[in-house]
Amino acid sequence: MGGEEESQSNTQGGATKRKESTPPDGYVCRLCSVPGHWIQVCPTKKTGDKKRKRKPSDHVPVPGKDPSPEDVAEAQKMQEITPPKCFCGEASRLNKVKRSKAGGDNSRALGKYFFFCSKKRDDETQCRFARPADLELNKMKARAGNKAAQKKAEQEESAQKRKETKQIKKAKVEQSEKKKQVEAASEEDNNDSSSSSGSSSSSDEESEGEAKKVDSSDSDSSSSDDDEE
Repeated sequence: MGGEEESQSNTQGGATKRKESTPPDGYVCRLCSVPGHWIQVCPTKKTGDKKRKRKPSDHVPVPGKDPSPEDVAEAQKMQEITPPKCFCGEASRLNKVKRSKAGGDNSRALGKYFFFCSKKRDDETQCRFARPADLELNKMKARAGNKAAQKKAEQEESAQKRKETKQIKKAKVEQSEKKKQVEAASEEDNNDSSSSSGSSSSSDEESEGEAKKVDSSDSDSSSSDDDEE
């Protein structure tokens, strides 16, 4: 009964209250970096201050155990690669080789990233898929290069088409101008021929009139001679 009453007294509104106590000497709260209270009852945690800054860690990376900034950058670059499918037909997982049973410490795969079967080691259906991540990275770069080359070729083709279109339009304009010039020249020739034909007809008429006059004068002279006889 006493334990039940104690548990009921510590429970209020469905939430169990933590028994408050004083932390030992040397204990510092990691949230506010102030000693004298536990991290569970930190005042900043109760106020819901989410903008508190995390205290920088004094940990010094150990070469060979902790990842260096270069390793982190390389891992981020490798994570951009789309995981290929393993022999099981599932997406593989990216992992860095830390030890090798076959080659031991002299293995060339140590420190490099590989894509392995995503199934667990104790799974009997796990396949022996192992593909270097550098291979997939080179494929991705090649595809990107092909896309860039294809885009460049398309741009060059469109530029060539625009150039040919301009040349065709220019040729059409020149052809229409030549046609107009030929038509104008033929029209001038027609006008000249019509004017020449008109002048020739008028000269013919004049000559015919003169011939008639001569004939009439001859006839008059002959008639006069007849009368004299």
